[in-house]
Amino acid sequence: MNIEVRTDNHIEGTARMIEYVRDQLKSEFSRYSERVTHIEVHFSDENADKGGDQDKRCAIEARAAGLKPMAVTNKASSVDLALDGAIEKLHHMFEHSLDKLNDHRHETRPNWDELVPEEE
Repeated sequence: MNIEVRTDNHIEGTARMIEYVRDQLKSEFSRYSERVTHIEVHFSDENADKGGDQDKRCAIEARAAGLKPMAVTNKASSVDLALDGAIEKLHHMFEHSLDKLNDHRHETRPNWDELVPEEE
């Protein structure tokens, strides 16, 4: 799983921060590591020098084999909270997409009970 972390010029992307983000994503999506091929995370400060409460933004795009790319965003008062919210949203989106994929696969399989006539 390739994970890229980017920041705008108002958020300092230190090596420690980048490693923390990667660890969080690896931990959250470890059971899907064979399926998730690429995750890109981008942090920005929407109000920059103006201040404001919910101005830290985390956008995550994930690519998984067999699924369309997924993207989520979350705004919060800190980078950590923005990341946590975005990871939670991505996790829900990923689970929903896998459930839909699995449901679709099950629909294409024959229902053997319906195909075999009951004996009288």
